Amino acid sequence: MKYFLKLFLIAVAMVTAIPSFAVTDKEMEQARAIAAKHYLRYANNGSDYLDKLNPSSVSELSKSLKSKEQENIKSFNAVAVPKDYASWDKKKLVEYWSSTFFKSPGLKDDGKKCLSVLARNLNKLTVAAPAATPAAAKPAEASAQSNTATPTPSNSTTPAASATPSKPSAPTASPAPATTAAPAAAANSKETAGQAVADAEAEVAQAVVQAEADAGLADEQPKKSSNTGWYIGILVVLVGVVIWLVVYASKSMKETGATLADHKAGEKEIREAKKAAKEEQNKMREQYANSLTSKNDEIKQLKAHNESLEKAVDTAQREADALRRELDAAKRELAALRQGQSERQNTTESEAPRQARAPQRAVVEPSVVPASQKAQVSPARPGGLPPVVFLGYVNQRGLFVKASRTLNMESSVYRMDIPDGHHGLFRVVNDPDILDRLLDNTAQWLEGGCVIENPEDADIAVEIVTLQPGEALFSDNTCRVTKKARIKFV
Repeated sequence: MKYFLKLFLIAVAMVTAIPSFAVTDKEMEQARAIAAKHYLRYANNGSDYLDKLNPSSVSELSKSLKSKEQENIKSFNAVAVPKDYASWDKKKLVEYWSSTFFKSPGLKDDGKKCLSVLARNLNKLTVAAPAATPAAAKPAEASAQSNTATPTPSNSTTPAASATPSKPSAPTASPAPATTAAPAAAANSKETAGQAVADAEAEVAQAVVQAEADAGLADEQPKKSSNTGWYIGILVVLVGVVIWLVVYASKSMKETGATLADHKAGEKEIREAKKAAKEEQNKMREQYANSLTSKNDEIKQLKAHNESLEKAVDTAQREADALRRELDAAKRELAALRQGQSERQNTTESEAPRQARAPQRAVVEPSVVPASQKAQVSPARPGGLPPVVFLGYVNQRGLFVKASRTLNMESSVYRMDIPDGHHGLFRVVNDPDILDRLLDNTAQWLEGGCVIENPEDADIAVEIVTLQPGEALFSDNTCRVTKKARIKFV
């Protein structure tokens, strides 16, 4: 408790040491210029250029005004300014220019809207300390001279008379009464005069000390009585400011603590979110690595399988090439055999007697076998047809066309054997000379009388093999297919 009391006394002593303030002419004019600026700014909505001005006097402000503001400032200047502002303090200065002045008649109501802003700006002004007033003349010296001028040797009334002045002069004035009293004492005797002078000097010195003490108390009392109210008010304001600062600091610390707690919670959530994201990322990377490994293994397996297939294809290609070479050799051998057989047959025919040969008649039909090209011997008669006949393609009605006893390279397709004169067995002529013609248009030459097992191999075929011969029936000088032959391209 004593510690706080000492602090309070120190604060009171600091407050009492604050000098008083008074308004000067320059500060009064500056406040007036600020009030005029805000009044003109609110009196006219188009005067926002005044916000950039910072005048120190009304005359300086008037130089920067436009025509509208020049008219409005006339009513402002018409209001008389008090003359006793030298005794004002800052509070009274702000109160006058932010309230009292605008109660004067003649001012615009729109201009009075500036009072709250004006008061804040006026509070920013600094009011200087007043100059020290000269001390009053001290009549101590005159009173001391008047009291010591009487030649009475008695010293009983001297202290009372000398103590009456409010401010006696300094102790240096005491020799004057001594010099004036010296001639009177010399008239009686030198000893009495010396004693009187000594007594007078002592009494004067005591009176001066007492007078100075009384004068100091008298001077300090009015000052203390006049300034105590202001000091107490300032002290209360300071105490209030300190309390407000303590409350504000406590509130700020609480808000800072709450903000810090929220910040820490947010950081924790961010760390947890980053951790979860990192775990998810690691999981995805692991899944990707596993998937990549499995795909690489699958690719390796496919590559190995592909290599094995390529090797098999190469082997099959080599085998196919070997088979083609063997086939070509067999074809060449077959052609040589056929050529030798044909030569032998020709030789045999040339040696046989001409009259032993049976007459040959061509059996040719354009769409159906016409009567002029049919065999002149009726098929119903056994032995009327030759045992072998070469026929052309089969038309849409299932009839053979272009029959002949010998192979015709341009039209013959089938070779038919006729064992009994009524029924025949036919197969495709397997001759290299007519193979290209048959394979170029299988729909025209082969599909009418054959069933083809692998028609897609017609482009690469080198031979036509009859798997099962077809059957035909001779009737009314026509030959009709009753069963198609089965063939295969090889």
